[in-house]
Amino acid sequence: MNATAHTQDLALPLQPFAIATSRVNEWRGRCLDSFTRAEAAVTECLIALAEVEGKGQQVRLPHLVGQRLDALTQAVAAGGPFEAEGTGASLALERFRVHDSFRNMLCHGVGKVTLDPQGTWTLVLRLAALRSRRLSRDTLALTEAEAEQLQAEVGRASKGLCSRLGQVRAHAAERSKQCAAAP
Repeated sequence: MNATAHTQDLALPLQPFAIATSRVNEWRGRCLDSFTRAEAAVTECLIALAEVEGKGQQVRLPHLVGQRLDALTQAVAAGGPFEAEGTGASLALERFRVHDSFRNMLCHGVGKVTLDPQGTWTLVLRLAALRSRRLSRDTLALTEAEAEQLQAEVGRASKGLCSRLGQVRAHAAERSKQCAAAP
């Protein structure tokens, strides 16, 4: 018997790994909730802007989330059709978009949970993607503390964006009422 065979025969208790995996999945779910709330707000805002008579026709309504974020960014940016209504939304969109690559990794990365001797988890996410017709592999490793900090950042960015876009929708609704009331 050699040392390699001996270590392969060792079985570690499964309970700490099951607990850590559960905590990681809960964390992942909280992060996804922040992303999906912001994405829903973006979609609702695009619809509200598109319904404004006249300049609403300039608003694109694409299918993919990243494209919707781009369309909204263009609509409320300087020189965009809803620049005035979108005051402050551009900055909120920018703060949220900082987390685009994390969202992709979170949603599509395959995770592996590791534990240190204190039971603190580390999540290693691996993503295989196609870029320019070539395989691209990305890896993200987060300790539990780093992950909690990142979740808080995404949560703040999501809440800020949802709040700003609510204001933009309210301005767009007011604009629609004004257009409808005009003779």
